[in-house]
Amino acid sequence: MIRRVRLLILGLIPMLGLVPAALESQQSKPLDPANLDTTCAACTDFNTFANGGWSERAKIPSDLPAWGAFYELQESNFDALRGVLTEAAAEAKTTSDPNLRKLGTFYASCMDSTLAEREGAEPLAGNFRMIAAARDRRSLQAAIADLDNIGVKAGFNFRSTQDARNSARVIAEAYQGGLGLPDRDYYTKTDSASLALLAAYQDHITRMFRLLGDDSAAAARGAAAVLSLESALARASMTLAEQRDPNAVYHLTRAADLHAMTPAFDWDGFFRRTGLGTPAEINVAQPKFVAAFDSLMAHAPLADWKSYLRWQLLTARAFALSSPFVTENFRFRFTVLRGVHEIRPRWKRCLLATDGSMGEILGQAYVRKYFTPEAKAHALEMVNNIQTEFRSRMKRLTWMTDATKAKAYAKLDAIAKKIGYPDTWRDYTALRIEPGSFALNLDRAQGFEEHRQLAKIGKPVDRAEWLMSPPTVNAYYQPKLNEIVFPAGILQPPFFDPRADDAVNYGGMGAVIGHETTHGFDDEGRQYDARGNLSGWWSKADEEAFTERAQVVRRQFDGYVAIDTIHVNGQATLGENIADLGGLTIAYGAYMRSLKGKEPPPIDGLTGPQRFFLGWAQVWRSKQRPEYTRLLATADVHSPDKLRVNGPLANMPEFRKAFGCKAGDPMVRPDSVRAEVW
Repeated sequence: MIRRVRLLILGLIPMLGLVPAALESQQSKPLDPANLDTTCAACTDFNTFANGGWSERAKIPSDLPAWGAFYELQESNFDALRGVLTEAAAEAKTTSDPNLRKLGTFYASCMDSTLAEREGAEPLAGNFRMIAAARDRRSLQAAIADLDNIGVKAGFNFRSTQDARNSARVIAEAYQGGLGLPDRDYYTKTDSASLALLAAYQDHITRMFRLLGDDSAAAARGAAAVLSLESALARASMTLAEQRDPNAVYHLTRAADLHAMTPAFDWDGFFRRTGLGTPAEINVAQPKFVAAFDSLMAHAPLADWKSYLRWQLLTARAFALSSPFVTENFRFRFTVLRGVHEIRPRWKRCLLATDGSMGEILGQAYVRKYFTPEAKAHALEMVNNIQTEFRSRMKRLTWMTDATKAKAYAKLDAIAKKIGYPDTWRDYTALRIEPGSFALNLDRAQGFEEHRQLAKIGKPVDRAEWLMSPPTVNAYYQPKLNEIVFPAGILQPPFFDPRADDAVNYGGMGAVIGHETTHGFDDEGRQYDARGNLSGWWSKADEEAFTERAQVVRRQFDGYVAIDTIHVNGQATLGENIADLGGLTIAYGAYMRSLKGKEPPPIDGLTGPQRFFLGWAQVWRSKQRPEYTRLLATADVHSPDKLRVNGPLANMPEFRKAFGCKAGDPMVRPDSVRAEVW
């Protein structure tokens, strides 16, 4: 990912407040009894009890890898976003608003299927000629820089980032990358299923080269070269779990010393070609990877590198070309990897591309229509209540010393709260969008963003910037900024429902707020101080006490099976699992605090505490295709949705009491292995 932030999930859904009829949830009430499966005891499998009725009825749409609360809301939101874009496209030639003109022109160019079919791969021809013209290592490296200029990352990921030890400044960073499959483990596993998938990937590359006009033999040779280079890069890459240690990916290096580390790569030429003056320092996140890349640059055949660069360009732009490329790209990326057999309608694909390329222009038009100041104020109130409860829980901790608690309080109080949309919108003046080829507009949009990011290097950090667009259904904690961010998109049922009582809302949005806040104090986030510096502010005794508790969570999730024989990676998912447990515990305390000693009346026979836990469970109701579950088990830092329901609840005495569970029930972990961190 471009930024190493702690995320809740990915998607795109509507937001809290006054929503049009087209945006209303498909669920008729905040907690629908029809979604329950009362034949399964809550203390046996709470996810089945809470969501079994829904699961029995739900069908995964043929153009999606999964279905659930996130997807339901995403689909209902598409209509509203489509209206914004259709209106912008219709007015693109007449509007005096340059941002809306760019938005409408970009979307219209994506929707022009006739032009796309006529062009084929012609929009890539200039860059293909540039790659073909490389006659030596130096000109090959120039081609890598030229691809970087349009957002195509080949060989490695060069970017700007906050300095982890001086969070006020932005520095350059070289990070591992350059792979065509979702994670390095796809290349390194040797079981039969993994080897079969690698063979399918090589066949896919061959097919795509054939579409470019290569004969069978040339296409096969090119595909073999690509797989060889990518496999070598993968073997030198860190695993997901290893990357979660911020100290392991921090190696600040003087630019002058890069030449000794990577004698085959011309960094000065790369910096000039990308329009960047040579930075004084660069974080070489994975020295082993950079050394492997440099060795390949020196010794791998030039022809292999040229095949690899052709592939990086083609696979990055395939979705924007004519139907043969789109179809083959979909076949592998979505059918083979995710189990999806029907491509999404063009307008939805164009909508997502537009959001990804100029999300703050789209978001600005969107929030004007659908997000109210009252919604923002209500969300902020919940954030403040959750943080008050977190502070109270910290105060009662017996394993943390007073000195470290004082610093933890300071960090908690310093967390910046961003809700709904940015206070200052991004400046798109330098972005050029023209009628005509969508693929070329994509080059322009991604090139604009690439240069915007690199221009930050050597400058102070802009703490007002957002990393997600307002319509996004997600939330994140950014440790280097010490901020929690809730785009407008997530402030909507089932996370927050104006019709629901506090129990459901605290179990939904409250737990999400608690989740993101807890990320500041998970195994990774806790290492950053109140200003976002990687500073080691914990005492040794407190670090040991925390680690002992965190490892209980790791062992719990290591024991779960994601699918077939694939276990959850407890270390890779540790931060998310700590955040789920902490977020739920804190949100439950905040809900109890909100009652002020009063016991709420039952609703549909459910007590307040029961409704709280059902509010959490319905957020994670989902069905997935097996292929997609396998992909996530390999490449995602989140546990499977069903375990995000059952895993944390099995540790909570509050859940046990709410549903009358007893020792020995599957949803009750024995005290000897019960996890409790915050």
